[in-house]
Amino acid sequence: MWTLRELLQGRPIDRPIHPMLIHFPIAFYIGSLGLDLLSRLGAFPSAPLAATWLVIGGLAGALGAATTGFADRSAMSAGAKIRRIATRHALAQVTAAAIFAVNLAVRWSDRHASEADVLWIVLGAIGSLVVGAGADLGGKMVYAMGWRPGREG
Repeated sequence: MWTLRELLQGRPIDRPIHPMLIHFPIAFYIGSLGLDLLSRLGAFPSAPLAATWLVIGGLAGALGAATTGFADRSAMSAGAKIRRIATRHALAQVTAAAIFAVNLAVRWSDRHASEADVLWIVLGAIGSLVVGAGADLGGKMVYAMGWRPGREG
């Protein structure tokens, strides 16, 4: 029988789950920014509504990625450098999700507008930069430090 942590780490399928999920929030957040920018060009009047749904999808994806990421982090040795980097990675991604949650809250009542508000674009740009910085930390853990999700240590 698998423990909850082992299930979240992907042990039953012999593959880490966190790397499978991270692409969705990143793509959806950046895609929402792109759609908001397109709406300001006047080329796509339903773009703000589509962007709103991408933000919702990004937040849902972030929840899954965070859950599996915290399961991977729990296998890291307390006090280890990799765990400190993982904590910074998690804080960056949680901050990005919070920025996009604010973006969702401020845009919700006007989500059917034909043009994105400048505040939505600013929040989307800041959130995208933060999620990119957090993703860079994740890449550092895997590619520069040799961490592999699902590995103990």
